[in-house]
Amino acid sequence: MAISTTEQLSIYLKGSQISFSSLEQLSGGSANYVWRLTLTPEDSSDNDSSTKSTLIIKHAEPYVAANPSIPFPVQRMDFEAQVLRALPQVLSSDSPVGIPSVNSYDPTHHVLTMTDGGPRTLKAAYSDPSVDIPLLGEQLGAWLATLHQTTSMHHDIIGDNIAAKTIYRYAYTQLSTVASEFEFDVSLGDTINQEYGSLLQTDKECLCHGDFWPGNILLNETDGIQHPVVIDWEMTRYGCGATDVGQFAAEAYLLDRSRGGRGLCDAFLKGYKAAAGGSLNQAFRKRVTVHLGVHLAFWPARVSWGTEKETREMIGVGQGILRKAVEEEWKWLEHGILREIF
Repeated sequence: MAISTTEQLSIYLKGSQISFSSLEQLSGGSANYVWRLTLTPEDSSDNDSSTKSTLIIKHAEPYVAANPSIPFPVQRMDFEAQVLRALPQVLSSDSPVGIPSVNSYDPTHHVLTMTDGGPRTLKAAYSDPSVDIPLLGEQLGAWLATLHQTTSMHHDIIGDNIAAKTIYRYAYTQLSTVASEFEFDVSLGDTINQEYGSLLQTDKECLCHGDFWPGNILLNETDGIQHPVVIDWEMTRYGCGATDVGQFAAEAYLLDRSRGGRGLCDAFLKGYKAAAGGSLNQAFRKRVTVHLGVHLAFWPARVSWGTEKETREMIGVGQGILRKAVEEEWKWLEHGILREIF
């Protein structure tokens, strides 16, 4: 059955074991349909009957929810449920960073029910002066390094997420298109796609989140402390961890540049490097640099971060980074956005 409206979900839930008092369809994502479910008091694990307990319900249709004309395999929800169940077995529970816990998963209808990670994302909370952005950045960097290191020894957590690999390469394949639109060097985009985009199909160093950015980090406040929760795992795949680092660094840089310079990018990179043992090899740093450059040279043209002039400037930053990476201008890169890992 199709489940794309609150009414359809209510009908579906009548056949489940979950009683609820309300359903709220959530916005913010584009690939799936997502709701916040408020449990009835008798189904809540909270002993305080005055406190509302909530769960998140996520459902995949065989297309992108925001644009049904774009097909998207429903198996993405299988991968998310699989990884959320597996990671607690291999990652330490000591980290302040968490992931949602699976309450239930229906593989027939691709309905995932999980714990609620919090009311707002790190991106939405970035400008809140009460939120310690450098601390969260450092914690997320350390957690990501641990994920990469730990799963490099576990290559059986998920299967081969082919769709994730294909989608993740999209920015690489479209680099030359954006370069042409903004009158940059088209040949550079072709070179980067051929040399580095192609690697996304064969990389198998560790488990990657696949869409690691501040919009996929929820903040769960307990006793005045913000605990980050990493969500949206449907793009998880085995690959090169440098792509996760490059994507988050690029988005953190855009936040720092556009919303007050609170130091998220530097703190994240410091946290990653420290947890990785204090040094990163040159090949890894180059892959981070390339992916950072790809992200900045493509996504601001598709997701607005400012005026047309500002967009062109950001794409120019990405183009410049890619050029320096290809030419291996390490001295220049040591003083740039990624200085904390050089």
